[in-house]
Amino acid sequence: MKKTAFPTPLSLLALSIMAASPAFSADAPIQENPLGTITVEADSLTEATTELGSSVSKIKSDDIEKTLTRNLDDLVRYEPGVEASQDSRFGISSVNIRGLDGDRVKISVDGVTQADAYGPTTTYLRTGRNTVDMDSLESVNIIKGGDVVEGSGALGGVVKYTTKEPSSFLAPEGNDTSVSLKAGYKSASDEYSQTLTTANRTGKVESLLLYTHRDGHENENHQGDAGSDQTVGATRASVDPADTGSDNVLAKVQVQVNDTNRIGVVGEYFHSTTESDLYSESSATDQQSSDDKSVRRRLGFFHENTQANTLYDRLKWQLDYQDTKTTNITNRTSGNRVVDRFYDEENISLKADLVKQLDAHQLRYGMNYDDKSLENLNKNTVSGVTTASRFSPIADADILGLYLEDSWAVTDRLTLVPAIRYDNYQYTTKGDEYIESWGDNKNEAVTAQLSADFAINDTYSVFGKTGSGFRAPNLDELYYYFENSASYGAYRIKPNPDLKPEESLFVEAGVRAQNAYGAAELVAFYNDYTNFIEQVSLGTSRTYRLGEFTNKNLAHVVIKGAEIKGTLDLSKSIDALNDGWTLNGAVAYAEGDNLEDDEPLDSISPLSAVVGLGYDAPSEQWGGKLNLTWASGKKKSDLTSSNQWLATSDYHLVDLTAYYKPTDNLTFNAGVFNLTDEKYLNWNDIRNITNTSTNLDRYTRAGRNFGIDATLSF
Repeated sequence: MKKTAFPTPLSLLALSIMAASPAFSADAPIQENPLGTITVEADSLTEATTELGSSVSKIKSDDIEKTLTRNLDDLVRYEPGVEASQDSRFGISSVNIRGLDGDRVKISVDGVTQADAYGPTTTYLRTGRNTVDMDSLESVNIIKGGDVVEGSGALGGVVKYTTKEPSSFLAPEGNDTSVSLKAGYKSASDEYSQTLTTANRTGKVESLLLYTHRDGHENENHQGDAGSDQTVGATRASVDPADTGSDNVLAKVQVQVNDTNRIGVVGEYFHSTTESDLYSESSATDQQSSDDKSVRRRLGFFHENTQANTLYDRLKWQLDYQDTKTTNITNRTSGNRVVDRFYDEENISLKADLVKQLDAHQLRYGMNYDDKSLENLNKNTVSGVTTASRFSPIADADILGLYLEDSWAVTDRLTLVPAIRYDNYQYTTKGDEYIESWGDNKNEAVTAQLSADFAINDTYSVFGKTGSGFRAPNLDELYYYFENSASYGAYRIKPNPDLKPEESLFVEAGVRAQNAYGAAELVAFYNDYTNFIEQVSLGTSRTYRLGEFTNKNLAHVVIKGAEIKGTLDLSKSIDALNDGWTLNGAVAYAEGDNLEDDEPLDSISPLSAVVGLGYDAPSEQWGGKLNLTWASGKKKSDLTSSNQWLATSDYHLVDLTAYYKPTDNLTFNAGVFNLTDEKYLNWNDIRNITNTSTNLDRYTRAGRNFGIDATLSF
């Protein structure tokens, strides 16, 4: 199988060294570079070759272990241009790639698209897309920018989770059994975790069972321990205290039926809970607390066939059932009130991918069909009397996608990858005693993309892509209805079932350099988005003195920027250093403008950079890494007029991680994070808060904290 290695993060310093070094001259000796951690397998059934012209980061399970990654925020900590946002109650809700987040980023697990976000209100109910446990992952691919093959939602980028396989723990051939135990602790959330993994191969049958349990508390901020602070209301500086926990089960059974056929079943169960004292939302006369739960279940079957015929050389198809449900319960002492709300998304998904080689053309084509059932229900109990309502009607969504791409080896130096995709979706709703139907919504889209890679010589290559993308509106954008009457005035939020899909045009181009000394990549991008869905005011009336609101296709947004990343083998570049020293890093810059309102785009993350100095002993028994992160502040000039009060300052973070393997069966990982105890704000944590949140100290991230874990395998 041919593999093309792409560079990992590169700091400006590393790029300067490589650009000036004769090691990167065209006639320097070339050999396979062992440093790259980003790999695209052009023959893989699950990876689109349109990634060839993209900026792609691949995070492997070994990276997850060494950085003590516990959640999505940890996962993207050293990926400038990619950020996760978190909330003290609802946790990590979204990932932001180049200024777009929420459902504008496609997230999948083993090819199964994850449930949409649902958050029509800022309180009481908000679902995230963070129902994956990091210990179950074999790798994570992050594709920055649009990707036609991935279909609806891949406007800002794609996060593709791949879960662990039995073969990851077993000998290459023959009967084998593996068992491992992992235990860890993270001080920032006072979390203890345990993971048990068993794998077996008996004849043609491979199996895997992985179970992870986590038990912790709130993610503390720079203030420290939240439990000792009893302050209530908006002036509270500590996060709200919470008890958290999760259980995750991954089970797989696979059978190599014969030389050309492999079948398998997979089951996933993820369950997380958070119980909080909502001091920040409380008052002296109204104490609030919450009981939140998220559950994701998946059961899937797949079949791989490598018997070459007229239609394909390789085929993989899979059928999956997935149910994702979030329940948020809020208790209030005022009026003895209980607010109980849930959002449930049930999905049956059929997906097929095929590959056929015809001379210089590797054709890849496939389809996906999703049949979704979507439901929200709100129960409000006051002094024992319960009423029920819905924000949106019960709905079914039918989604069909077809794609075709051609990896065309024009010459031994030039590869072109044109791709085209057709998508068709329809929401069908039904009214009941709680809400009206509001009507159906359907649309279709044809999108296309052209990627290219040209090898200038054995060291340098240029790459790029251009194309179009789209995102179908989600349930709460189409159908959210809410009417509130109070003594101070009434307001109403009306549904808009006539929304059109969001659309994009994107261009990305870059240059790569790679040889035995390291790898570097510089890329620039320009994205033009239209039909952005935003909530707008319809004005006031005698009935609705506080106004009426609805979603409309309004905004025209442009996002542009540049990124640089790479890796340098210092041991080969500097004679005085022993083997094992590496330098890597990345810089990401983006700017965005809402041309509809002639305002900056607040979702753009500030300029950021990461530089990492690592050492791995030749014995592979121990090593460590020092990571330096710098992020620019969010200046007033980069913010909309209403959010300029949220301007932030620059910050610097220092993280130190290390591993030690006293034996082949025992591994220790440890890390100290925010070593200098910096007080800082992550922009995406605060950009959506209202100006009533007067104390920003509550939104600071954790000060100095540490983590440790140990894995015993046998």
